[in-house]
Amino acid sequence: MDIALGFLTFGTIGFVMVFAYLGARATEERRREGGPKSALSRDGAAERLAAARIDTPAGK
Repeated sequence: MDIALGFLTFGTIGFVMVFAYLGARATEERRREGGPKSALSRDGAAERLAAARIDTPAGK
């Protein structure tokens, strides 16, 4: 029983660490490539609004 508990504990911690590392790596790569900014930032919101105006047909 103790072995299974240790396996589950360290397996969960390991999974979370790997998932966090991959997420941080993907975010850093997206930032370097000039991906979209956060919608919560002032310039990110302006960027999204400008893109929405371009994509929307003029008649609607």
